[in-house]
Amino acid sequence: MKHRIFSLTLGLLCAAFTVWAQAPAWVTTHPTSDDAYIGVGAAPISDADHVKKATQQALADIAAQIALKVDNQSFLHTVDVDGKSRELFEDKIQTNLTTWLEGQELKDSYRSAETYYVCYSLNKEVYAQNAEKRRQQVTQQGLTYLKNGRAAEESLDLIQAIQLYAKGLETVEAWTFMDLTANGNVNVPAALYSAYLNVFSGMVITTNVAQVEGEAFKAVKSPIAGCLSRNGDPLPNIALKATFATGSGATTSATKTDFNGTAEFYITNITSKDAVQELVISIDDQFFNTLPQAYRTLIMRQSLPAAKVTVTVKPSGNMAYIYVNEQHDIEGLERAITTTLGNNHFKVSENPDAANVFIDFSTKMDLGPEVTGGTYNLNTNLCTMVLKFYNNATEELLLTYSVNSLKVLTPVHMSAEETYAACIREIMKRVNRELPSRLKKINLN
Repeated sequence: MKHRIFSLTLGLLCAAFTVWAQAPAWVTTHPTSDDAYIGVGAAPISDADHVKKATQQALADIAAQIALKVDNQSFLHTVDVDGKSRELFEDKIQTNLTTWLEGQELKDSYRSAETYYVCYSLNKEVYAQNAEKRRQQVTQQGLTYLKNGRAAEESLDLIQAIQLYAKGLETVEAWTFMDLTANGNVNVPAALYSAYLNVFSGMVITTNVAQVEGEAFKAVKSPIAGCLSRNGDPLPNIALKATFATGSGATTSATKTDFNGTAEFYITNITSKDAVQELVISIDDQFFNTLPQAYRTLIMRQSLPAAKVTVTVKPSGNMAYIYVNEQHDIEGLERAITTTLGNNHFKVSENPDAANVFIDFSTKMDLGPEVTGGTYNLNTNLCTMVLKFYNNATEELLLTYSVNSLKVLTPVHMSAEETYAACIREIMKRVNRELPSRLKKINLN
């Protein structure tokens, strides 16, 4: 039995050695040829798609060799692009050229114990003939996109123009290492690239006001208009947006410019207490969402038009009256609540008629089970607080905020005043964490 196992093991080792010994030379040494591009690819056999992946790698190998021969009149040679842009297009060449390769042949394949290898060959003369046809084709296609984009730009349809330029770049991107000149003097990818980046050249946004005044937690009644133009011509049908650059608040949604290039916005709520804030009018992101992701990045690195409007905030006019409900067990909590309201633009009045906000305030404290076994025996205090905010003029309920059955442990020997103080501390931790954001949503208009 041992002799059989030894013989089997020896046989497997010899077979493995034979497979390794029979590996063709191109597996270990990349072949070269004066007449053909040779591509080698490999993938682990454990991968279900190992044949496909090895083939893709071999074709990418061929594409890389072709793309190394950059034509002196090509886009990459004639356009002074920054490092990132050049890297982008070189990556596009490597990625997309494989889909356009024609005439390649599988010359050999080899399977080791763990890896599958393929070797492809593309005759250089065959490639040159096919590439020339493709060069002429993509040059004319790119030129058509360029002409149509310029026509759209002249008619001030910039959305259509920039999409056409982007589609043109996508058409020629895999061949930008070649001379794609049309009509004798138009370097098509260079012209598309320049036109694409210059869509925003001369574009500005102006506003009808430089400053508006408002109050915290209220809307600003007067509109803010942004006018988008390019070299003095108003640009219609482009969505603008208004956002707070400093401070915070809510505005009406993005709006497309009308035939005068104007879009109107309203501040629907100012949610910061900063005395001076800043609103920015800019082009809405949807303008870029239809563009290819890579080319969108190129545009976003450009200097895009924007206009700023200063927002000055007057002290809040919210006056609150706190009505302490008969259900009130936690003495002293109303003073802490008054302080929090004061820190969030609510003045507290002792006269209910002087207030525009009426607050119904109630508290409850129940004694839970005693906790024993530690250094001290502890009382379990279950604390509840409810605040109801009403519009004092209309009696409309504006906000209900509550802390329900908050568990506060206190030593059994602690006095009532100390117990109240401990409960108030724990309740206010939650109140100060949660209530200010809720108060910002109150709108008395």
